[in-house]
Amino acid sequence: MKSLEAFKVKATISNESWSTRGTVLKANNEAEAAEKAKQVLNLKAEHVLEIEKVRVFQSNAKLETNDYLYGRLRATAFFSVEYNKKGARTVFQTICPKSGRLNKPKHSTYYRAILPMQLSNGHFDYCGYLDFNGTEEMNKGIQFMADFYELFTADEIKNISLDMLAMSKLNAKAMCVYAGSNWEDLKPLIDASVRTLTDIVGSGENLFQSCLLDVKAIEATKKPDYQPFRVVQYGE
Repeated sequence: MKSLEAFKVKATISNESWSTRGTVLKANNEAEAAEKAKQVLNLKAEHVLEIEKVRVFQSNAKLETNDYLYGRLRATAFFSVEYNKKGARTVFQTICPKSGRLNKPKHSTYYRAILPMQLSNGHFDYCGYLDFNGTEEMNKGIQFMADFYELFTADEIKNISLDMLAMSKLNAKAMCVYAGSNWEDLKPLIDASVRTLTDIVGSGENLFQSCLLDVKAIEATKKPDYQPFRVVQYGE
């Protein structure tokens, strides 16, 4: 079963729950993981980091533990990820310790990419939960795919890349409509990423690192105080 050592990073700002960011990425040590997370998550100086070493497993891995807490008993539990045309979802299933029967599996909602992982305390969990919704989430997803490329199947790489292409166009359209960005200003900032994603769909190569976007430059295309939904008051 193929797996990679990685770091789980959580970034928070005191009394600003909306500023919480998180990801899992590859690095040689905690210091490198911290620097990489600052770039990928577009963190502020005020963010405080919590970093944990983890192990990330291939997409079709089925992780098993015989020590899962089941009421007052211990049970066998299985952790895996299911990929289909809708995307990826987690699958959790237990064996009833009293009857020995396999219980009905529990599924999460669908995301575009998820991988199983093991935390530093030995417990199993999942990472990724990618949706590519917005520039920051796109960069987070791009880095995740670059780091854990070898843990996905060729079909998964192709389908995820197609999803990323679709979201790139959707994100750009949303910025023009809801943030007042000018398409002619935005287009050169996403063109290279779109072309490279198209290459990945065709070749299956790990070119994700070349798809990273310039978040600050893209954000700068937004019109200050732009109001897409104007309230019009008509006289009586």
